[in-house]
Amino acid sequence: MNAEHLRAFFWLHWRLRVNRLKRGGIGNMVVLALLAAGAVILAGLLFVIFFLIAFHELGDAAPAIIMFVWDGLILGFLMFWMIGIVTDLQRAEAISLEKFLHLPVSLAGVFLLNYLSSLLSFTLILFVPAMAGLSLGLLLARGPEMLLLAPLVVAFLFMVTAVTYQFRGWLASLMVNKRRRRTIIVVVTMVFILVFQLPNLLNVFRPWDAQRDKVTQLSKDYADLDRALKEKEITWEEHQRKRKELSEGYKAKNEERNRELFQNAEWTARIVNLALPPGWLAWGALGAAEGNGHFALLAVLGMGLLGAASLRRAYRTTLRLYTGQFTAGQKKPQDPRTATPSDVERQAAGVSETPGAPPVVYGGLVEKQLPWMSEHVSAIAVAGLRSLTRAPEVKMLLLTPVFLLVIFGATFLRGSSDMHLMVRPLVAAGVIAMILFSFIQLVGNQFGFDRSGFRVFVLGPAPRRDILIGKNLAIAPLAFIMSLLMIVFVQIVYPMRLDHLVSVLPMMVSMYLLFCLMGNCLSILAPMPIAAGTLKPSNSRMLPILLNFAFLLAMPVALSPALLPLGLEVWFEAETLPVCLVLSVAECAGLVFLYRWIVGWQGVWLQSSEQRILEIVAAKAE
Repeated sequence: MNAEHLRAFFWLHWRLRVNRLKRGGIGNMVVLALLAAGAVILAGLLFVIFFLIAFHELGDAAPAIIMFVWDGLILGFLMFWMIGIVTDLQRAEAISLEKFLHLPVSLAGVFLLNYLSSLLSFTLILFVPAMAGLSLGLLLARGPEMLLLAPLVVAFLFMVTAVTYQFRGWLASLMVNKRRRRTIIVVVTMVFILVFQLPNLLNVFRPWDAQRDKVTQLSKDYADLDRALKEKEITWEEHQRKRKELSEGYKAKNEERNRELFQNAEWTARIVNLALPPGWLAWGALGAAEGNGHFALLAVLGMGLLGAASLRRAYRTTLRLYTGQFTAGQKKPQDPRTATPSDVERQAAGVSETPGAPPVVYGGLVEKQLPWMSEHVSAIAVAGLRSLTRAPEVKMLLLTPVFLLVIFGATFLRGSSDMHLMVRPLVAAGVIAMILFSFIQLVGNQFGFDRSGFRVFVLGPAPRRDILIGKNLAIAPLAFIMSLLMIVFVQIVYPMRLDHLVSVLPMMVSMYLLFCLMGNCLSILAPMPIAAGTLKPSNSRMLPILLNFAFLLAMPVALSPALLPLGLEVWFEAETLPVCLVLSVAECAGLVFLYRWIVGWQGVWLQSSEQRILEIVAAKAE
């Protein structure tokens, strides 16, 4: 690749980014510009902060302290970096290589340009100045031996970005199979989320409780001395002497314990940093601080070789992907029009997935008729439910109860068991609201996930109110099952009275109906196109984003009427009567009729706005 080609590719890359920003609208460009300016300012502040910390605090610090500081900075960097990986699991090339396979240019040069383009990320903008400030401060504070920090940081960043680029390329090769792609997205996201919950799992075991117990024992000993002095069992001089002995003894034991903890932590950190490649930066910084420069040079060499091997592997994988080696020899999907009965039985979902062909229904769930519902409502509801259960993004949402149990389970289990009986139904209602909160993207943007399929509703004869009802019913089984699981958990931890437990069920229905009415309004007013296989809006404008934010703020207020029965029972102090149960059932019945009346007006609103919605949600997702 010569200089002219390189200039052309840089210009093309820049043009693609500018066009993408223009399609988002002026408001989107302004907000992105403000965010970019804020990121630059924050990066400058981090540079100054870490420089001052290194220059004033780490000049005479022990080498182990320097290692711990670098470990903390590396952990923060990796956490933000992994969030970026989850956000875009399948690598999106800045310039598609298949567009240049017929041109007389070096594919290695295009690949390298794409790799360099992937370095422009929010995480690097924040953490590279912080690492530079820490390195410069240590250099000025400790001397020339810290010059090795510069190649250490460069090698570390090269290793992490190259391994990540290889990882994304490997995922792209696996995701050629659409079924496998769904599984990979769910599994990788679940693993990353569970990794982020490790600090909360550590909070369950609370290894620092031993130190807290010692503080509590010291307070008890002080109290015993004060009681003995008050009852004149000891004199004032004896009280002061024993109090001083207790304080000095506790201080000596605490210092010894802290010394042992520090030594154990240093030994553990040394082993972990040496065993794991991301820790080689901190290990090399420790060696430089101790005067062992060869440790730092070995770390630079190891990270450089690992990064180079990953980048070479990524290039080979990319070439194989774009030359069709991952799809060559694969069995072609069978035409559903020639499928035999045995082929039909093997359909996992009852719907054909032949690329380029319209979905062919072979019976099953999508032919079910819901009781008391019209044919249109039943068809939309069951088809929508089937589509949701097959979508990878919804599968990730179904993991919400597991994550909620991990996050809040420890708090519930360690909380006070003597919670008032009237507060326990309120905890259950809060759990239901949290489950509904996790469905905001689905209910508040119901048509965005249809994309071009929204034309079916526009051209179909179904009344628009039936479309909204069917959409709401499609999500109801998922929301109710998840809510019931969390209610069972709350009942196990904080047992409710039988009437309160039963009243939670109509309360759950009432909250869901109110939630759906709000979601219908937001879906009509601020639809956003969603990229296939993700929950990420594409080409979104500022007004829909602001409306979604307002929806989040208004959600607690909108759901609060469902808590009126419990509030009235507390107000009238009728704790021995099932007031909450009776009023919850009555309120639920009233909300059902109110929902059917309001959704009719929303159907008229949808019919008047469907052309605008179609233009938005059918936009090509990038």
